[in-house]
Amino acid sequence: MPPSSGSITYSNGKSEVEIDAVYKHVSIAAPYMDLIDEFTLTEHLRFHFKLRRSRFGLSPDQMLAELNLENFGEKSIGNFSSGMKQRVKLGLAMLTESDAVFLDEPGTNLDEKAFNWYLGLLSRLPADTLVFIASNQPREYPSEAIKVDLAAFK
Repeated sequence: MPPSSGSITYSNGKSEVEIDAVYKHVSIAAPYMDLIDEFTLTEHLRFHFKLRRSRFGLSPDQMLAELNLENFGEKSIGNFSSGMKQRVKLGLAMLTESDAVFLDEPGTNLDEKAFNWYLGLLSRLPADTLVFIASNQPREYPSEAIKVDLAAFK
């Protein structure tokens, strides 16, 4: 929604970011977000990374391995379990090059193994990445998994 008064400016810490380019600096994962059910996982990854850059320069095959879904690249996302879909959403958010990552209830639909995968991926985010986690579950935002450089906020 547009502001009713005042103004908002966006900056990446180096320069102002135009409103039409903010999406290039932000990644988001939420349980209610949709994936393209008709795409296979490999097709979805290729499509996504034509629009955005991979955080670690991963190829689609490497991305499948990062998601722990290497045997499901040719399976339609519409046939994935809710936990598999959540892993894809979290992986896309955290493995996409961005300055800020927003995670809404990241542990939703994850079994214990997948939840530990999420924590491991969270801990690998660069220290200068701003991470917002919206959750009522403290285990979803453990302090040891998140590195905060307070000097970056001055």
